[in-house]
Amino acid sequence: MKPILAWAALLLLAAGSARAGQVLHRPNEAEPGSLDPQRMTAGPTVATSRDLFEGLIALDHAGKPVPGDAESWDISPDGLTWTFHLRHGLQWSNGDPLTSADYLYSFRRLVDPATAADDPSDLKQVVNYEAIISGKEKDLTKLGVEAPDPYTLRLHLIEPRLALKFLLTDPQVYPLHRATIEKWGKDWTQPGHMVSNGPYVLTSWIPQTDIIVKKNERFYDASSVAIDEVHWIGAEDMDAALRRFRAGELDWMDCLKTNVAICKSDLADQFHTAPINSVGLLVINMTKGPLSKDIRLREALNLSVDRVTLLDKVVRLNQLPAYSLVPPVISDYTPPTMSFKDMPMAERIAKARQLMEAAGYGPANPLKITVSYPSRESTRQSLLAIIAMWHQIYVDAAMDNMEFQVYESRLNSKDYEIGMMAALGSYDDFENVLDNYRSDAGAFNWTGYNNPKFDDLFHRGGTSLDMSERRKLMEEAEAVVLNDYITVPLDFDVRNRVVSPKLQNFDMGVLYPQSRYLSFAE
Repeated sequence: MKPILAWAALLLLAAGSARAGQVLHRPNEAEPGSLDPQRMTAGPTVATSRDLFEGLIALDHAGKPVPGDAESWDISPDGLTWTFHLRHGLQWSNGDPLTSADYLYSFRRLVDPATAADDPSDLKQVVNYEAIISGKEKDLTKLGVEAPDPYTLRLHLIEPRLALKFLLTDPQVYPLHRATIEKWGKDWTQPGHMVSNGPYVLTSWIPQTDIIVKKNERFYDASSVAIDEVHWIGAEDMDAALRRFRAGELDWMDCLKTNVAICKSDLADQFHTAPINSVGLLVINMTKGPLSKDIRLREALNLSVDRVTLLDKVVRLNQLPAYSLVPPVISDYTPPTMSFKDMPMAERIAKARQLMEAAGYGPANPLKITVSYPSRESTRQSLLAIIAMWHQIYVDAAMDNMEFQVYESRLNSKDYEIGMMAALGSYDDFENVLDNYRSDAGAFNWTGYNNPKFDDLFHRGGTSLDMSERRKLMEEAEAVVLNDYITVPLDFDVRNRVVSPKLQNFDMGVLYPQSRYLSFAE
C-alpha cells in the first residue's frame, strides 16, 4: 500500500558495470509472507509476483494497461459482459498448456471462502460474487465467469465497472496451476513446486536473504525479455543497501533520509528523483479504542501535525505535504483537501487543544496512544517529530516497532491503534487509493472504516459509464473520508534513487519497475 565507510574507486566502477548473462540485482524492501498471488497485500510482494505471473491484462513499463494473456477483449454496450480472447499457444512453466480453464479455476478459488484470500473484491461486480463470498451460495460454478472454449473467458457483471481493466492486472486474478496447488497444498509456492506463467520462474527463496528467479523460456513474450536472472535481495536496511550498491551488488536502491545526502554528493551522476503514485500517512484503527469513537480526537491529531516542518526539517526528501489521499500524479482528478490546509499553525494548535479538552483530555489527563511501525530509522525519526507535535495538544504517544511481516499481520488483523505506512498505487487511476476505504475491501481496508455514505459514492462512481460523473462522485467520496479524519495524510512521495547507468528503460515514476522491461547496456 511504502531507509559508511570510505569506498575505493574500484567499487564505484563495479556499481555501473554490465553483468554477464544479464543478471539483475534489485532491492527487496520487505520479506514476503507468501508468494501465493491471492494471499498478498504488500507492494514489494506484488512486485515479485509480477515477475512470476501474468494476467489477462498486463502493465507496460510505465504502468499502463496492455494485453497480457488475453490478446484482446470486447465489452458489451451496457458494460455488463467482458469477453477475453486468449493468445493461442500459452504455456505454463512446466510445459502444460494454459487455457481459459486455468483462469476459471483461479477466479473461483479467489471467491471461495475456504481460500480466505486477502482481497477477493476484484470480482465484486461479477454475478453471484456476493452470494458466494458470504457463503450463501456453495456452488462455485454459479460465479459469473465462463470458459466456452480454451481461448475464451467471459465475465458477466451485475453492473458496469470501468476500472476492471486495472483490477485485472492485480495478482489476485492471475491464473493458477490447479494440479500444483492440489498436489502441494500450502507449499505450492516453494521453489521446485511452483508452476507459473510469467516472464520468470522461481528457483530459490532464502527468507530474509534473497529470492532468485530465472527467465521463463515458455513465456509468450520471452524473446522480448532481456534480463536472464533476477535476484531480489533483502534491503530493509538502507545503509547496508547503499554499501551493496556501491559494491556492485545492487543495480539500484532507494535513498532515504539517512543516506540521501551521500547519494546526491557521492553518486550524483547516478542519482535520480521523481514523484510517484504514493501517499505517506498514519492510519487510525476504526474498530476499537477511543480514537474510533470520537472524531474530535482524530481531527485534533490531524490539525497538530505541521506537515511542512516535518518534511522540510526532518524528512528532507523533497516530498509534498499531503492534505488529501489521491496523489497529484494521478490524471484527470482534482482532489478535495482538508479544511484546515491554509490555517496558520497557531490557530490549528489552539483548535486542536479545544477539541481535546472538549473530549475530556488535558495536561493532567493526556490521551495515551501507541503508534506501530515497521522497523526503519527514518520512520522512527519522523514519528519522534510527530509525537512531539502531538504532545503540545495533550497526547502521550508511545512507539512500537517490529519486522515488516509482523507489522503487516497486525494491520490486517486490526491489532493496533495508529499505524505508519505508505499507500502505494499500481496504476494511474483515482480508484486505486480510494478503494482501500470500502467497508468490504478486506485486508486492504487497514483502518476497518465503515461509512455507508462513502460506500455509496464509491459504488456509484465505480459503476458509472460516464467519465465526468465517475470523477465527480469519487471526489465527493474522498471528501467524506477526509472529513472523517480516519487517517493523517503526511506527504505525497517522491522517490529518490541511485541507478546503475548501465540499466536501461528504468522509469523513475514507477515504484516497482518490472524486471521484464529492463536491460543492461552492453
